[in-house]
Amino acid sequence: MTTTQQIAAARTAEPNKAQTPLSGLLSLVLDIGLPLGTYYLLKNAFGVDVITALIVSGLLPAARTIWTTVRAGKPDQFALAVLMLTIVSIPITLLTGSPTFMLAKEGLGTAALGIYVGVMALRNQPVMTKAFKPFIANSAKKAAAWDKFMASSPAFRTLLVRANMVWAIGFVVEVTLRLVIVFTLPFDTAVWATNFPLFAAIVGCSVVQRRWLAPVARMVNVAAGEK
Repeated sequence: MTTTQQIAAARTAEPNKAQTPLSGLLSLVLDIGLPLGTYYLLKNAFGVDVITALIVSGLLPAARTIWTTVRAGKPDQFALAVLMLTIVSIPITLLTGSPTFMLAKEGLGTAALGIYVGVMALRNQPVMTKAFKPFIANSAKKAAAWDKFMASSPAFRTLLVRANMVWAIGFVVEVTLRLVIVFTLPFDTAVWATNFPLFAAIVGCSVVQRRWLAPVARMVNVAAGEK
């Protein structure tokens, strides 16, 4: 239900601050668990109509995206685009009376992200390096080695480009599965089931990307003289 908003919030986090497993779990709770729980609480416990419950629950991760953008001290174009998509989708949903559209519109943002990452990778501009770097270059020496390789090593950039393509393909597959769920399953089931493609994409891409990020890590470690 909040795929692109979660990614947007992650992109606006401090770029040099490594994410621990606990902070990653907290992000999932805030971006997925809290909106999902809010939706069912409003709908089942308070009798709020489906569209209103869906809109309110969707505003929670949007608010977090705004907060992380403000905290980062600079706007992120993708995060702002996601916010605009969320804002524009609300009146459209109210006018059409279709809560299904509210679920399906998340796929638009994820599809755009996948295409953007893929196109930039084909142009030899791996835009997801900011997400990779804190996990691999987690010391001053490693960060310096990373920056040196980025500036002077075509082989290093090629590995990152291929890792980016993994995520580009993963995002597009996630969108496809999301839309199948939205338009084939009962709505109340689709509300929570649309999160499974997100988990599958994250796990799958995280595993596959190691094929290219493992050599990246080795190059950085050797250059920095660290493990």
